[in-house]
Amino acid sequence: MTEQFDELYATNDYLMGELILARQANETLIENNRRLEKLLVKAIKDLQDAGQLLDTLSESVNNLTDLVTTNIVKR
Repeated sequence: MTEQFDELYATNDYLMGELILARQANETLIENNRRLEKLLVKAIKDLQDAGQLLDTLSESVNNLTDLVTTNIVKR
């Protein structure tokens, strides 16, 4: 009977250890997901900003092209 209890305690200890490891891994994954979410939000904002800058640059190039074309036609 004692041998059976020893085996049960050993199994219980093993499973408790595995549960603790699983919880720690889960906490690590949750933290990594939070960090990844912050990085993705920042990346999206940076891409939106870059898109706006490209629109501004495109408009400036168009304006410059119009000015050059107008000056060439006037000559």
